[in-house]
Amino acid sequence: MTYKRKRAENDVASRSTITKRSRQTESLDLLSPLPNELLIRILTFLPLPDLLNTAPISRRFYGLFGDSQIWKRLYYSRFVLPRALRIPGFRNGFAREGKLHYSSRKAVWADGRRGGWVDMHVGNLEDRSRDWKKQYKLRHNWSKGKCAVEELQIGKELLTPDTNSPYKMLVKISEGIAITADITTGLRAWDLKTKYLLAQITLDHANSRAVPSCIAIDDQSIQDHILEIAIGFSDGSFGVWKLDSQQRVILRRYVHEKSTNGELVGVAYSYPYLLTATKSVLISLYTFDGPPKIDTPETHESDSETARDSGSETIQDTEDQQALRNSKSKIRNSESVALQAPYLLTSLKSHTSRAPLALSIRKTAVSTVASIAYTFSTLQGWSLGIQDLHLRPSMSRSKSTPDITATRLAYSLPVRSSPTHIPSPPTSPARHMNFSSSQDEELDGPINLCYTHPYLLATLPDNTLILYLCTSNVTSLSISPGIRLWGHTSGISDAEITARGKAVSVSCRGEEIRVWELEGKVHGKSIEVRPTAKSIADDAKEVGNTSPSHIAAEWDDRRNWVGFDDEMVIVLKESRGRESLMVYDFT
Repeated sequence: MTYKRKRAENDVASRSTITKRSRQTESLDLLSPLPNELLIRILTFLPLPDLLNTAPISRRFYGLFGDSQIWKRLYYSRFVLPRALRIPGFRNGFAREGKLHYSSRKAVWADGRRGGWVDMHVGNLEDRSRDWKKQYKLRHNWSKGKCAVEELQIGKELLTPDTNSPYKMLVKISEGIAITADITTGLRAWDLKTKYLLAQITLDHANSRAVPSCIAIDDQSIQDHILEIAIGFSDGSFGVWKLDSQQRVILRRYVHEKSTNGELVGVAYSYPYLLTATKSVLISLYTFDGPPKIDTPETHESDSETARDSGSETIQDTEDQQALRNSKSKIRNSESVALQAPYLLTSLKSHTSRAPLALSIRKTAVSTVASIAYTFSTLQGWSLGIQDLHLRPSMSRSKSTPDITATRLAYSLPVRSSPTHIPSPPTSPARHMNFSSSQDEELDGPINLCYTHPYLLATLPDNTLILYLCTSNVTSLSISPGIRLWGHTSGISDAEITARGKAVSVSCRGEEIRVWELEGKVHGKSIEVRPTAKSIADDAKEVGNTSPSHIAAEWDDRRNWVGFDDEMVIVLKESRGRESLMVYDFT
């Protein structure tokens, strides 16, 4: 048997001093030494799927993943650049050195700038503070119809609900604030994010119980937390109120006396101009910058809800009135809140036009345009017409009222009526009770109009919509042929559209809500809103609620109105005489 030779002691000591060569198992980390600015620059070139994969790498990459500069480029490449390519006059429609070049002033970018170029990397302080990841997620949810839904109870449950009452609650939305008006609860403002009531005021005036019939909002001073609200009433009167959301107060600015011309069915307001329409299609255009009038006792009527100049007070003040006036003087910053009586600029009467009507007032670079969209019957069916009134300040020193410099008219091609179709269930009378008194007349033509230049959207009783594009310039006004929009499976209750071409429509029965992106498209495709409600899990537990009677009760719920802003869609729901707001949040 052979034995191994033992090592010498000096040999063992020499080998112990020799270090083993380490095996190279990991690659060199070339990214960690780089500064964050350079890494962000590299990440901006990654597509969205690869960018999402970098977030779980480490805490450092997760922090870089949410940088606004990365999401700003993604936002522009997905949502802004395709829109800019459709603008006439767009030059070099691609990103080059972080800039988008174009020549048209019609485009409004996400950071609020108009025209010129947009730098992807350098912006002002307001642009740097903008959360572009949140903006991207918001637009992505809109494109997919993903949102969360909550119900905001705004009406009291009636013991004997009057479902046949022609007057319902009026709602408007602007920048996360919902304005509601009805004869019972008055004028109220709601914060849709916190679901709390901001302010409230009654609508009683001159011992009259007139019912609100139409509403409009002027958001020119929304940056200062100010909203102007105009409301028309069933007795022909109208009024203007001011909401200060920061001070949580609503002040009455002016209330016009009732008129013998009849109920108001439409109103548009953009200070200083106010446009009204009666049930008999009498159009009146007012301005609050008219010639000054001598104050009358009726003008300075004693009312604790109206703010007035302290110099015009003739009634002896009590301590409560003095405290109230001092608090209101802080709100208006030493300016008068009350408006003088408006001056009637012009009045238009049509014997061939009929409802539905749509009024709007928009401001251009050189003038203010008041528009009236209306319906009229033809031998082949019905058509839509638009009349524009161009207003400019008077050039004469002796005349203080503005001048109507031009009037333009345009008509759409006749739409042939289809008497063979079966109409959908009638919509709520809240918006359409004034449209027609005859069933045959109601089926002949649209049931609702929405005009926000340059888009005119008509709602038809056959579950479809028709979109018209209005082209207006200094010398002409024209309406393009209509585009039929299909997608709803039940009767459409209401539809709204913005100047950017985004529209939202809601069915009067059920939960069908559709979002339309119509800008620059010759065909209309919609996305159905699929809300995520907490009631879905509850429905799985409550098996007894799936009875036919429960389903029938849900089918009886009406959707009377729809409105939306950049983050939310608001639907006015009526269930057994009780009204509530369904808030669809896309954030």
